[in-house]
Amino acid sequence: MAQQLTDLLTPVILALVTALAGVLTVLIHAAKTSLIAWLQARTNAAQQEIIMRVASEAMAFAEAQGLILKGKEKMDAAIVYAANELQTRGMNVTPDKLLAAIQKAWMEYNPAQNKADHAAERKESDTTPAAG
Repeated sequence: MAQQLTDLLTPVILALVTALAGVLTVLIHAAKTSLIAWLQARTNAAQQEIIMRVASEAMAFAEAQGLILKGKEKMDAAIVYAANELQTRGMNVTPDKLLAAIQKAWMEYNPAQNKADHAAERKESDTTPAAG
């Protein structure tokens, strides 16, 4: 009787173990994919934070050079500063990305100047005759 029970249960137990192994494999693969996506998103967020912090430093550096540098030269100095600082941290960022980050930092640092610039632009566009 025990032998018959063993012969009957062995295939059922093997099928259950095989099914469980298959389910665990799928779950591990899904978890791995989700974990990789989460880590990549987290890394990108951390890198964005570093880029913005360095852009703020670069903007402050360029503003401090304001007596020597003006306009485009000041922005170029900020971009060079930010690129060098990020490279020392092992990050390569395009000049366009640095320019955008530095401009954002400047806009956040100088909100009154931004409002004045936008007001002047609106006034110019209001007084410019329409083409046509």
